[in-house]
Amino acid sequence: MIKYKNHIMLGIFSTTIFIMFLALVLQENNPDNITNIETCTTVNVTTRETTTVPETTTVEETTKKKVKKKKAIDHKAKHPYMIKINRAENFAVVYGIDKKGVYSIPHKAFICSTGKDPESTPLGTFSISERYDWRLMVDNTYAQYAIRIYGQIMLHSIPYQYATNDSLEYWEYNKLGTASSLGCIRFRVKDIKWIYDHCNEGTSVTIYSEKGEKSPIKVKKIKKIKESDPYKTWDPTDSNISNPWKNHTATANSDTKQVPTTEQTSATEQINE
Repeated sequence: MIKYKNHIMLGIFSTTIFIMFLALVLQENNPDNITNIETCTTVNVTTRETTTVPETTTVEETTKKKVKKKKAIDHKAKHPYMIKINRAENFAVVYGIDKKGVYSIPHKAFICSTGKDPESTPLGTFSISERYDWRLMVDNTYAQYAIRIYGQIMLHSIPYQYATNDSLEYWEYNKLGTASSLGCIRFRVKDIKWIYDHCNEGTSVTIYSEKGEKSPIKVKKIKKIKESDPYKTWDPTDSNISNPWKNHTATANSDTKQVPTTEQTSATEQINE
């Protein structure tokens, strides 16, 4: 009897061990556990990939370079700027002087018009001397912000029929970017005014001819003025408060400038456009 009882106890013990082993195997192969492991792995990988410290550093470095470039112009210099005009491509670039005294910093670029007869716009290096709010031209038109650089050659606005802001020869404005003057260099009012305000007497102006050259700064093209436009006799870039392009109401003769007698020239003193 005792012998049979020992066999029964041994069987129960063996069965218990087998059940425990089977339970352990099933637990290791549980899909939920596998999912948890994969999920944890994915989270860890994602966290590492979204850490983008190098990109942040690059942006900061780029920003610092841009700020440094803007501050590089020596505004305390006697002549902080110089102007280079490409006669062949009809654009002008203003360069700023660096701390070493070299005009190495492209600052602004303007569309312009040189002489339709190329030889009427001389090549060489000149300098700004006289300047006028309005100036009578040789063909009896008027120019706004006229700046003399050499003899009869000047930098100035598009011609006006009168010495008033509302008498622009819009068909001449539409020729900007092409050779169309009588020798002088024409600009939009906004651009020539910037030169007038920032480039003092003695500022160097170099005129050269290099066909196919690209400006170091993008030169904006003009939007041509239509003949049917009611504001066609105004330069769209003119900062005059009465300019209808600026959403102001303008009358035919409101807020216009007249040429002072001291600014007018006699027939023998008239200059080429």
